[in-house]
Amino acid sequence: LARLNFIWKGFINMPSVAKFVIKAYPVSGSFDYLTEDLPDSIQVGGRISPHTVWEYVEKIKASGTKEICVVRFTPVTEEDQISYALLFAYFSSRKRYGVAANNMKLVKDLYLIPLGSSDKVPHHLVPFDGPG
Repeated sequence: LARLNFIWKGFINMPSVAKFVIKAYPVSGSFDYLTEDLPDSIQVGGRISPHTVWEYVEKIKASGTKEICVVRFTPVTEEDQISYALLFAYFSSRKRYGVAANNMKLVKDLYLIPLGSSDKVPHHLVPFDGPG
């Protein structure tokens, strides 16, 4: 990440679980709408099953009318790292992804997918088209 500039900085907030400052780094796709549309705070409204997310992603890919972008979130401070780990553990232990509750104009859906350092990127998101 040292060679990349972050494209967004703000809060991720899931009440009763964690709130922390985070930076988003580009991985794949076009980020123009994302950087324009993301609020100062991403409100995590709940959990969603991975199966539901991947069915939806496949439909979007097949339609060819919408774009998918992938970012990597990284906590800013050591204190943020602790809250980040709590949120990661929350989703991982339940085998669920997070879903943003914000109503954004250009970004239709935003999912938080917990990937451990040794986890493979889900095949639905590759190949990457971007800095990776």
